[in-house]
Amino acid sequence: MQQRRSLPRARPLRRVLATGVLFASALIGMIVCTNRITLAQLPQLEFPQIPKPSLPKPTLPDSLPKFSIPQFGRDSSPSLDVPAERIDVRADIAQKWDDEVGSVWLMHGQCEIKQGDQTLTADKVVMWHSEQKLKGRTQERVVAYLEGNVRVIRPDGNRSHPSLVAELLTSGGAAFNGRPPLEGKPATHDPLYVHAVEQVQPLMPDVVRTVQHNVTDQPTSLEEPPIFAMQGPSFSSPGPAVFGPRRHVTVVPRNIDVPFEVKAFVSEQTVPAELITVIKQGVNIVVDGVPVNVGGVQQLGTIDLSADRAVIWTDPERIQNVTSGADLDPNTPFQVYLEGHIVVRQGDVTTTASHAFYDIRDDRGVAHNVELAAFVPEYEGNIRVRASQVRQLNRDSYHARDAWITGSQFGKPGYRLEATDIFLERRPGNPYPWTVDPNDPDDYSSLWVTSLNNRFLLNDLPVFYTPVVSAPAEDPQIPIRDIEFGQDRIFGTQLRTEWNLESLFGLNLPPNTDASLLLDYLSDRGPAIGSTADYEGVTEIFGIPTLYDGEADLYYIYDEGTDNLGLMRRNLPVPENNRGRAMWRNRLRFPDNVWIKSEIGYISDRNFLEQYFENEWDEGKDNETLLEIGQQVDNVTISGLGRKRLNDFSNVTEWLREDLTVLAEPLFGDLLTWSSHSSVGYGRIEPAQPPFNPAVDTFTPLPYYPNVDGLVAMTRHEIVMPLDLGPLNVDPYVMGEAAHWGEAMNGDDLSRLYGTAGIRASILFWKPMPWVQSRILGLNGLAHKMVFDADYSISDASEDLALIPQYNEFDDNAQERFRSRFFTLDFAGVLPPTFAERMYAVRTGAGQSVTAPYHELVDDLQVLSLGWRNRLQTKVGPPDRLRIKDWMTLDFDLSYFPDENRDNFGEDFGLFSTRYAWNVGERTTVMANSLVDFFNVEQNIWNVGVLSQRSTRGSVYVGFRQVQGGPIDSQILSASYSYQMSPKWISSLGTAYDVAEGQDRGQSLVISRVGGDWIIHLGANYDRSKNNAGIAFSIEPRLGARRTSQTQLSSLLGVP
Repeated sequence: MQQRRSLPRARPLRRVLATGVLFASALIGMIVCTNRITLAQLPQLEFPQIPKPSLPKPTLPDSLPKFSIPQFGRDSSPSLDVPAERIDVRADIAQKWDDEVGSVWLMHGQCEIKQGDQTLTADKVVMWHSEQKLKGRTQERVVAYLEGNVRVIRPDGNRSHPSLVAELLTSGGAAFNGRPPLEGKPATHDPLYVHAVEQVQPLMPDVVRTVQHNVTDQPTSLEEPPIFAMQGPSFSSPGPAVFGPRRHVTVVPRNIDVPFEVKAFVSEQTVPAELITVIKQGVNIVVDGVPVNVGGVQQLGTIDLSADRAVIWTDPERIQNVTSGADLDPNTPFQVYLEGHIVVRQGDVTTTASHAFYDIRDDRGVAHNVELAAFVPEYEGNIRVRASQVRQLNRDSYHARDAWITGSQFGKPGYRLEATDIFLERRPGNPYPWTVDPNDPDDYSSLWVTSLNNRFLLNDLPVFYTPVVSAPAEDPQIPIRDIEFGQDRIFGTQLRTEWNLESLFGLNLPPNTDASLLLDYLSDRGPAIGSTADYEGVTEIFGIPTLYDGEADLYYIYDEGTDNLGLMRRNLPVPENNRGRAMWRNRLRFPDNVWIKSEIGYISDRNFLEQYFENEWDEGKDNETLLEIGQQVDNVTISGLGRKRLNDFSNVTEWLREDLTVLAEPLFGDLLTWSSHSSVGYGRIEPAQPPFNPAVDTFTPLPYYPNVDGLVAMTRHEIVMPLDLGPLNVDPYVMGEAAHWGEAMNGDDLSRLYGTAGIRASILFWKPMPWVQSRILGLNGLAHKMVFDADYSISDASEDLALIPQYNEFDDNAQERFRSRFFTLDFAGVLPPTFAERMYAVRTGAGQSVTAPYHELVDDLQVLSLGWRNRLQTKVGPPDRLRIKDWMTLDFDLSYFPDENRDNFGEDFGLFSTRYAWNVGERTTVMANSLVDFFNVEQNIWNVGVLSQRSTRGSVYVGFRQVQGGPIDSQILSASYSYQMSPKWISSLGTAYDVAEGQDRGQSLVISRVGGDWIIHLGANYDRSKNNAGIAFSIEPRLGARRTSQTQLSSLLGVP
């Protein structure tokens, strides 16, 4: 187990905690979606004398100053002049189009509307502008809907609102100040515009409405924004203002064959009077037109409520009989009390409660003994949430008490997550303004969940506690993310934990930023701490829109053990106890394809990464420290690079360099194409330093990395003449290079001229065979397509490659580290020319391309490369949607060397490779590959295998691979399978055996038991190379009917 995350990542706590907060907040969020008809507990009521539950109400003045807006477009005779102050409007981004009213403006970012000494500001605005001639004077009208951080700035004070509707009149004109608006197709489907139309409809032409002169402190909502008029004349009020969508309420018996008992009367004990309706014998209340937020878009849905008994309070002047149905506008009082077997249904969410009360108009209520069952597609089952009380304080503020969540469907769950208090509130705005996308209309406000005293229980046994969890409701970030337990011979007993930094310390990180804290203890090595982070987003740098992304990784361990890196390196002393790494990679992307890449990569010692992060060491990018700036314009790329070495145990060239690349530039029309790559800079090769204990950690310096430095310059150009000769494509080409090195292998400067000339050609043949049909082989017709290609080139270099240092590395650190031991262990310090890696690169043409990143790797060479590509294709799929599929593929490559003694160690032919695949069916593939040479001490590499995958049941692979060359002869027979033996048992096994040496190489085994509440994994593995054996055990709650993917269980033990 060389990898940090090689132990099982079962994450029982992380999954349950994340799901807990998600659905605890979903419980409260469900109340938002259910038209604010929240279930609540109140004292039992006696019928028909009903004391209505008391909820605090805001105190309003007896009367509010009113303004009426004249009917625009009709002849009106105002008693006062229209204000002469000009209306000034500005926004960061604006879109404009015309409609039947006038012009429509959709604006985002620092929006401002100003007239006289009064100013309105908001994040988003939809504005209608129109004008008319009235008695010889031009009057202009602005109707605006403002949303997000709305502020009304007046000399007598400022006020804030979540949203606002405003109407402005002027005879002094209106002007937009800012970037020119985008004009074109109307954005009538934009969610902001759709919502704005609903709100300002009462103020549109031919409609007379009353508006408020002053914005009161009365609570408002998104459905009911306050109406604000600036500097308007005073007129008589024709009636109360009514804004927002209407909802329809239907009240029917719960059981068709059992009519309900209804008693209704008007109570004069309150002012104004109330219509009280008492319903018994089961009632069903259906509310249509409920605003529901789906993906950030307001949509209308339906809520279905049923209970044994109900009491409804409403306005007798607006509604005379609730059982005959009623249309509610936002000003209609409507309060409901329910008790006895309460059930609320909306979509896939079902909620029950004992009794509840809710005030629909004021969005306040309370519910008791609530249980919610929500279907979660990710888990293919229901998640249950229970709370003793849920109270809604206002539209976007909720409080749940004594809540728990579980995925168990048993009456008494085997596990649950408990919290004493859960708070849900909306937090507007973004605390990191530099991370805001100026083209993104979102105001970044979001619902935020805070839960207190969180415990995870197995049956009734608490096993985990965290005092506070605070995170966005839509993306709960639980403090504990991962817990792993394990035991092996390298690290001993292991406890590894991963924590969410944002939740753990109450941070408010920028959007799309994820950061973790790592706390580990390894009994045979010591304690460890670390951190990982990744991020991405959009910002502005010096006013320029910029995309950014990056990652970071820190890790420190006080290591008191020894490293085990495999055979002959099983007991390597560590250079010092304090070990670790620091890595940061960042990329900035600007307009016009300009980018900046920066990296920092520090590792404490040569073996740390291979021991603790083995997958990254084997397959990941090298840890480097560099800065690169570049730009691409069409087919031209220019870049500058600066690189510094921090790790003295690696071969690194320090650079200050510029590059210019031009690709496929047409010349003389399309007769020729020109490509080039030029580079100039200062380079210094820093060869790897030997280990402090070379007697046990074998090391041989690589000869082509001497300690040299100086000017490195090159320019390489290629001209190609594409010729289309019917079915034959022919491309003659020539390429030349001039290069200079300030210090070569012998310490002197060196210049080289290199040139190559050649011709590439290819031709396609194909034959359809529609009569070939076979249900057994899955053939519905057959087509054979084959391509013959050839590339002949002759190259000449004025200087021998042996004189040129390798300023540009061509392998990563893992391969170079292997070579530094390979020389001594396998060849006694003398490497045969047939195994010289730079000669192999020359023979295969690795440095021959015009854009090759290691231009040093060319030399005198004459070669003819031949290729034969074969495809047997058939048609599969339903008759009306047939698609072409490769049924069988077979490719051959072969190189012919006319100067065999110089270029191919005395053999005319070499580098013979094959690639074969037979897709027997949709899930089974037979595959084989090979690469061989024909000279003495040649390479001989081949493999063959069969892979069959059944996504719902499992997969199996059996293969044989041979790697032979010189003293190396490895013949590995490997097999792996994962299989769901029954609905409750899953197993996975992997094994490898070295036939050549007659030795076992390693095994891994995982067995999983899927129970009603739990999924239990037990695993073991063995690695002969490290003489390491390990066991692992994990347990995770079963959420819904979700099946565990047996094809992923091998990751439990870090086995691919």
